[in-house]
Amino acid sequence: MNRIFNLCLLVLLSSNYVFSQNNLGPRLSAMGMNGAAVKDLWSLEGNPCGITDIKSSSLAINYSKFLFDSELSKQAVAFVIPFKNNYVGASFQRYGISEYNEIKGGIALAKRFGDKLSIALKGNYHQIKINNYGATTGFSIDVGAMYDYNEVLTFGASINNPSKQKFSTKAVEAIIPTTVQIGAAYKASSKILIATSISKDLDKPIDVGLGLEYKVVELISLRAGLTAKPFKQYVGFGLNYKKLMMDIVVESDPYLGYTPQIALAYAF
Repeated sequence: MNRIFNLCLLVLLSSNYVFSQNNLGPRLSAMGMNGAAVKDLWSLEGNPCGITDIKSSSLAINYSKFLFDSELSKQAVAFVIPFKNNYVGASFQRYGISEYNEIKGGIALAKRFGDKLSIALKGNYHQIKINNYGATTGFSIDVGAMYDYNEVLTFGASINNPSKQKFSTKAVEAIIPTTVQIGAAYKASSKILIATSISKDLDKPIDVGLGLEYKVVELISLRAGLTAKPFKQYVGFGLNYKKLMMDIVVESDPYLGYTPQIALAYAF
């Protein structure tokens, strides 16, 4: 009975939003999902220009567990290859349970123009499948830009699905969100990074977020963040040892409760 209730809840929520649309990874999530102007491997799922600070080929895997259901989880993989001022990235993620699941896969191309400006384009494939109801697919694109004003201040902007693409059939009613996001990142010191953003899903209220990262030592970073609509809190930390990185975050959602998330990344 509990599984039937949870399945109904997922179907009801998915009729208004595609959960797997964005998975920003534990670092950006811990900073309150404020990734518009923060450079990170998982920027592939937000502002894809964020991959333009990666120095060597990098691979990351991510796992999120929704505590209100024993089976519900999200898995993701991200990979980036830099060459000169060009960057190619690929990502894949799956969300759901055996009776209901969403997948999203994408390929991004990003380029740096000099020392300040970078621009990126990403194409995405979406699929939703519900047992005994059917499946539907769709395609979308993301575009983004970042500008390094100086050594401490970066501005960023991105648009997910600007062409308002929809799923191919009405078998499963859900939308691919169109979201506009602008933000800034400020390096207050060699240890402190502050990020903020304003985002607007065309079907939802404007959301404002604030995030903080504090590098205790070269090995350990502490992070915290929040968003306003809906009000969520995030806290996490990261470990960086040579080429291996591990990031952990716990998200507090007013509807889904606490969601822990962990990711491992390796730079080749």
